[in-house]
Amino acid sequence: MSDLTPRPSAVTVGADALQEFNRLRTVAKVFSNAAHDVNNALQVIGGNAELLALKAEFAPAELRRAQAITAQTGRAATALDRLQSYTRSSESGRQVVDLAGLLEVATALRDFALRRAGITVTAESTASCLASVDRRLILQIYLNLLMNSEDALANRPGPSVRVRLERQDGECVVSFIDNGPGFSDAMRARLADRTALPQLDANLSGLGLWVATRIADAHGGRLDITNVPDGGASVALRLPAV
Repeated sequence: MSDLTPRPSAVTVGADALQEFNRLRTVAKVFSNAAHDVNNALQVIGGNAELLALKAEFAPAELRRAQAITAQTGRAATALDRLQSYTRSSESGRQVVDLAGLLEVATALRDFALRRAGITVTAESTASCLASVDRRLILQIYLNLLMNSEDALANRPGPSVRVRLERQDGECVVSFIDNGPGFSDAMRARLADRTALPQLDANLSGLGLWVATRIADAHGGRLDITNVPDGGASVALRLPAV
């Protein structure tokens, strides 16, 4: 039988939002070349630092400086590789993925922004859970949910996000719980309506959760969006476990 579920055919956006879409598309294309150049430079810096560290005539303080250069260039290269793995274009396809490892990548990519905003991220009951997913799309959900919490927690006292990964009745459940203002009834109703289109402004606000909901649906899962009784919001991604 044909699937007669109504589906949105287009999203109407304003000129400012279209301009922002174009800017982000351009950034994604330019980033690949820039990342290649930066990675080459890091290899040269790190290689020379390793050679300097082998010199016997170095004093202990100088040796520690050379070792610090090597360690930091390696750290920068790892961060760059994580970012490239998300931004590079690739054929979509599912594979068995450890959702815990993917969660570590997502939090690492947002680590600087979260610390700069003073937001504490706590991992609770995190355990390995395997699912057959498109790795890049699930990483997109994680990043969207983290950035949604960042926006909700702006200028709030003691901002925090709790991230929990657990296995429940054959499902991998990844929860993002923050102590922000929570969701309005109108927002929750709009996200629950699969025929509703996102309401976009120049900053593309409202797009992240809308996209995350549809990615979860395409994987045979769902996104549970609730308000926490003592204040805050909870968004739980549920996916079939392998």
